[in-house]
Amino acid sequence: MLRRTTVIALATVFAVGIMALRVTGKPSAVSGSWQVDSQHSQAQLTTDATTNYGKNKIDYTVGFTRVNGGLTLDPAAPNNSKLDFRMYPAGSMTPPIGEDGKVKASWLADVANQTLICFHSKNVVQTPDGKLQATGALTLTRVDRNVQIDPTEAYSGPVYGPPMVHHVSRDVTFTFDLAPADGNGPKDAALKASGSTSVAREGFPQLVRAVVGTYWPPLVMDKQCHNPSAGAEDYRGFQCSGTFMEAGGLPAAPVQLGEDYAGGPSDFNAIVGNQLNIMVKLRLTPKASATAAGAGM
Repeated sequence: MLRRTTVIALATVFAVGIMALRVTGKPSAVSGSWQVDSQHSQAQLTTDATTNYGKNKIDYTVGFTRVNGGLTLDPAAPNNSKLDFRMYPAGSMTPPIGEDGKVKASWLADVANQTLICFHSKNVVQTPDGKLQATGALTLTRVDRNVQIDPTEAYSGPVYGPPMVHHVSRDVTFTFDLAPADGNGPKDAALKASGSTSVAREGFPQLVRAVVGTYWPPLVMDKQCHNPSAGAEDYRGFQCSGTFMEAGGLPAAPVQLGEDYAGGPSDFNAIVGNQLNIMVKLRLTPKASATAAGAGM
């Protein structure tokens, strides 16, 4: 009985914090602890590029990433507030490499490189207009392996060398807008946080090169799968739905037909990469709710 009362009391604290966001005027400070809902959170990586032979400047989406992490806000003791999250390719539900560069054995089988971007706050404040400002270390962990290809008669595929770990960090500031999560009332007190930061190539060249040089698989948000009746004549296995997010790529180059046609011009588009923009959209669920769910309450 005491355990149930404690969980209800914690949920009430979260609800009061969320209700403060619904009141017009200057919002009150929000407090509590949340975890990132990875199924409904994502980051978009964009940089500057040109098209039409350098005549037009465009914003180029390099890719979308999965995100996990957590947020703690304590207005009474700001030093206890913290924001930590990790961004990684959507091909895996969890980061395939650790921030220390340790690699999962399954990943070593057939992948040459992998990228992980982490943010760890050093200072988190809530501004008078209700925004969340987090300053801290943005850390790039990059694992690369040399690929040896020997196209002989006995060739059986590429051979990868030992992992080489690159670890670089720079301080940045993210500014987030906080609001109640759509479709969720104070009962579960979920939050949505949308924020961004911008990194110049001259200040963090390793990060810009790694992001542009990484393959970011398409991201499927809120993926739901079900298995139709296996006895049906037209059974085709599991059927899945969700929101499909994929980088659109650069504009198509004009087609020039002729006897010596070899495709569109290679210099029609160019990735400049002077600036990297990181736009993060998080859905945050109270840790109290997650604990109660795990306990069957």
